[in-house]
Amino acid sequence: MKLKHIILPIMAAFLLFSGCTKEVNYYGAQIETYRFNINPAEWIRVEGNNLPGANNYLYCTKEIPAINSEVFNYGNVQAYVWNVYDGQNNLGAWNTLPFVYPLEVYYNNDDGTQSMGIVPENLRFEWELGKVTFIIQDLDGYDPLALGDGQTLSFKVSISHNM
Repeated sequence: MKLKHIILPIMAAFLLFSGCTKEVNYYGAQIETYRFNINPAEWIRVEGNNLPGANNYLYCTKEIPAINSEVFNYGNVQAYVWNVYDGQNNLGAWNTLPFVYPLEVYYNNDDGTQSMGIVPENLRFEWELGKVTFIIQDLDGYDPLALGDGQTLSFKVSISHNM
């Protein structure tokens, strides 16, 4: 009777774990990093109806031949944007994409006064074989405002794959 209580759990464990496989990479991973400085003239504007929820955005595509079929099937691509949060002291940080930042905007009221509001800008990226595309879009769907007050934006793209 005791033998039955021991054999049954052992058989169940054997059946449970016999279908599991674990992939182990003994060689490590290779990481390549590319940097891009995108100036305002490089952004391409896609205009929807310029209405709330419309498909209005800016994009810029950069070629990266290292994003090959091995990376596409087994690797990873991650992008970052450099954001200066203190211009007087030149302090900034790399921010992982997607990154949402608040942009101050001023609206003209019917009575001639101005009101200040915040529009969140979404900065994200897409990647495919051989290229990466950076996209900027207002979260309200309107046309994105002047990008970074006309400044060049810095991006970093890291690609990891097996060696």
